[in-house]
Amino acid sequence: MSSEVKEIFLKDYTKPSFKIESVNLTFELFEEETNVTNIMKIEKLDSSANLVLDTQELELKEIVLNGEVLGSARYTHDDETLTILDVPQTFTLEIRNRIYPQKNTELEGLYKSGDIFCTQCEPEGFRRITPYLDRPDVMSVFTTTVIAEKSKYPILLSNGNKIHCHESFDTRHGVTWHDPHPKPSYLFALVAGDLDFITDDFTTASGNNVELNIYVDKGNSSKAGHAMTSLINAMKWDEEKYGREYDLDIYNIVAVDSFNMGAMENKGLNVFNSAYVLADADTATDANFMGIESVIAHEYFHNWTGNRITCRNWFQLTLKEGLTVFRDQSFSADMNSAEVQRIEDVKALRERQFVEDASPTAHPIQPKSYISMNNFYTATVYEKGAEVIRMLHTLLGEENYRKATDLYFETFDGQAVTTDDFLWAMKENGEFDLEHFKLWYDQSGTPTLEVEEGFENATYSLTLTQKVPNKVDGTKQEAMYFPLKIALLDATGEELQATTLIISKEKETFSFEGFAEKPVLSINRDFSAPVIVEHKNVDYPFLMKHDANSFTKYEAAQEFAIESIFKLIDNAEIEQYIETYGYLLDLDVDLSYKALLLELPSISTLMQKQEVVDFEPLYSAKEKLLKAIAKKYEAKLLKLYFANHEADNSELDSESVGKRTLKNRILSLLSTLKSKEIVHIAKEQYENAVTMTDKITALDVLESCDAQQSEIAFNDFYNRYKTNTLVMNKYFALLAASPREGVLDRVMALQNDPVYDEKVPNLVRSLIGVFARNYKYFHSKDGHGYEFVANKIIEIDKINPQMASALSGAFKIYPKMNETNKKLMKKSLECIVSTQDLSKNTFEIVSKILK
Repeated sequence: MSSEVKEIFLKDYTKPSFKIESVNLTFELFEEETNVTNIMKIEKLDSSANLVLDTQELELKEIVLNGEVLGSARYTHDDETLTILDVPQTFTLEIRNRIYPQKNTELEGLYKSGDIFCTQCEPEGFRRITPYLDRPDVMSVFTTTVIAEKSKYPILLSNGNKIHCHESFDTRHGVTWHDPHPKPSYLFALVAGDLDFITDDFTTASGNNVELNIYVDKGNSSKAGHAMTSLINAMKWDEEKYGREYDLDIYNIVAVDSFNMGAMENKGLNVFNSAYVLADADTATDANFMGIESVIAHEYFHNWTGNRITCRNWFQLTLKEGLTVFRDQSFSADMNSAEVQRIEDVKALRERQFVEDASPTAHPIQPKSYISMNNFYTATVYEKGAEVIRMLHTLLGEENYRKATDLYFETFDGQAVTTDDFLWAMKENGEFDLEHFKLWYDQSGTPTLEVEEGFENATYSLTLTQKVPNKVDGTKQEAMYFPLKIALLDATGEELQATTLIISKEKETFSFEGFAEKPVLSINRDFSAPVIVEHKNVDYPFLMKHDANSFTKYEAAQEFAIESIFKLIDNAEIEQYIETYGYLLDLDVDLSYKALLLELPSISTLMQKQEVVDFEPLYSAKEKLLKAIAKKYEAKLLKLYFANHEADNSELDSESVGKRTLKNRILSLLSTLKSKEIVHIAKEQYENAVTMTDKITALDVLESCDAQQSEIAFNDFYNRYKTNTLVMNKYFALLAASPREGVLDRVMALQNDPVYDEKVPNLVRSLIGVFARNYKYFHSKDGHGYEFVANKIIEIDKINPQMASALSGAFKIYPKMNETNKKLMKKSLECIVSTQDLSKNTFEIVSKILK
């Protein structure tokens, strides 16, 4: 396999030799095949004699150059390219080819999701549709005609505005779409199906009326209302915050079940994983509603940060994704609780990206090479990329940041650009060391900041030592440049001084004068930089009680809990933490925020603190601490539960969501007691619940406490929702995450459930992916968890390599594992990498881990 692998390098980038002025596509959709006609007007940009087009897994039928049908002597065709020989300076090229969407299980290019034709072209799927210069720096104006059987596919969609309907084909019909904005091929989209839809409209600040449509499977239109509200809110927000208006007459969203990603921002025709569109109280949790709002906004914001201005090459992916994630996080913060949103963003970063940064697959937010581009749609490129934009926002301030983004839009609209172009616009409106800051784009790993404090002669000193890990290949990396928000507090918690430091050296000392006594440090407020702070002898109870910054108060609670769990592993005393936890129970704050303060660190967070990872003591110590808290505060916890339990409330206002979040956090905590009373409460909550949020928590509690009651409730849940794929994702995920013995056997059996389909990525993620994050059993010291997941990766790789490579990420912590697990993991990894005809997607991930 390795001899066939081709690695692509940023340093080898060259400009395209040809420009495609316009593309006219015709799709004739049939049940067994699709015929594609592709007419391109092309101009030569340099002295190249031959035009080399990208192509993959399609049948060529005919090639016509300036009206002349080409014989085989005028072109060459292999598995990856179509080369037209000796082309003139300007010419029209017509290509006719055939594809088979019904056989496409990789879900790239044109494929079928159930009875719906749909596309996914980012990053390199368009070449599976028709030969083309399939690269993001070739931007063209697309006109697309879609023809299909009218009774089965009454809805025919593509990019841009609808310009013509064709009704003269007997039982077939067609629609022509035109997108006036030049775009790269990865933004092309097509959808055909028999769909329900809801419609609304939006009037832009300039007075243009935009038709808004959300298309869904038959019977699901009642679940699209929240997505539509989220879209309208996002359109308003982007006008107000960034001055960006929508630029077409129509904006369409289509929800499909089979989709490798969350959603795709195709110009004027977004294709979504149905999990990020469909929601009502009976089938979606509060977190699902929040996720829909975020992803709907993310894809809409791409209209400017990704579509109007796109990437010159795929190494620039964070240019559109990091910026757009920051934009959708900011939108969600404005729509909901800013303090809760910030903490949730940081939690996600630490759970996924910090682990990635400490693994053999660590890479900068701008990778320098890749084998399969699909492997770089990562938490690093997205979430860490967003943190880099957030730091720029902090360095510039809100007003200058807006000026900088305005300059970026005005200067580069309609172009394919680089991260350097974006940074130029930022630098034009702010004073910071651009060259030094750019290390965030070039270096991998998470910096650690060691803190030392001093106090003498009324002067407080803060010495910070920055440690940046070496690259994966051992190359030393330099100290980073970043803003660090701090505050100095007096003995009552009052802020004596708050400032933003600029950290730029390996070691530096900052002095603050005029203090009667040593102040208390509150550091990395709002998580101003994506770094790990190492600070010894911190008075966590003081910060938990007195720090006014919501993030550093939460951070103190988390760090105190982490410290206590590791004390339990060493059989040390933890009474102070348990006493301080009681203070959190009495806090009068936003209920969703309070629920976060009461949450103990995840196993993933704890694992990152170990030099050599061993999950067994982590699970044991965390369980012990949870039981101690539940036992000491049982009466108070029950009182809080019932005070916030409103069984018949399904509203989505912040108070209602906060009450559900808090009472479910408490029920989960109390479940560690495994008492009959808690089982009864969970059973009652499940039976009377009017929200999926309450059902899911109750099921989770029953699964951990009482196998018999769990089986009864899960059978009821299955029978009620077995025809709803999105809800069944939750069913499989809950059972795959079970803390009870025998979970692997149950997961293996669930593969035979008639609802489960290995060709549907959401179902694979819910069952196999969730089991791989069930650290207790995936990392079982008998090695059976590794063997099972490895075999599934090999099996799925033949169907959907993108899904298989994503599952391979479960093995990323291999180098940090204890010797017993490491040997077992190595055996499974070697089994995967030695598989004949393994995809380049999976090979790239597994080979990096083994290195």
